[in-house]
Amino acid sequence: MKEREIKEKLQQGYIRTNIIFEIIGNPKEYVENALNEYMANLKKEEDIIVIHEEFEKVEKQENYWSGFAEVELLAKGLEKFTWICFNYMPASVEILEPEMLSFEQNSLTNWINDMLAKLHEVSIVAQQVGSQNKLMLQSINALIRNSILTCLDAGFNTQKDIAAKVGVDVKDLDPVLEAMIQEKKINKDKNKYSRVK
Repeated sequence: MKEREIKEKLQQGYIRTNIIFEIIGNPKEYVENALNEYMANLKKEEDIIVIHEEFEKVEKQENYWSGFAEVELLAKGLEKFTWICFNYMPASVEILEPEMLSFEQNSLTNWINDMLAKLHEVSIVAQQVGSQNKLMLQSINALIRNSILTCLDAGFNTQKDIAAKVGVDVKDLDPVLEAMIQEKKINKDKNKYSRVK
């Protein structure tokens, strides 16, 4: 796109911005494909014009892969620019032009209401995930406790044997065993455990 065409779009209310998208995950191919898919989807969006894109090489971090794409684009107005931010979650954004943004009262009101709706949506999802995690933790805890009792009934009565059969680290079993002793569900005699009869 030529600079003259960009200036025309800016006069029509477009915002020129530089955006960095980052994808983190495993395996390397997932990160590469996700970045390409992001860009393909972004280019299909109405009222978004990609001027330039540059992909950085996907690199190995500690236990994951990380990739970046730097994109210069035009977004039609503040609402579309904000929509990109909420729906594509870029790592960073920089508004290049225009230097001064002005909008009507209704536009700002709509933008703020859209932002609040998205924040409420995120809050609801976070609460749901929190509740699901709590239920899952309770279920896992009950499963481990039942597995411990099953191990004791089967004659596996040392912490090392129980941990091996249950499939958890010995150190992670400590708090569960201590809690079960406090609840008087199991006994400990030296280094051996037994079920309370």
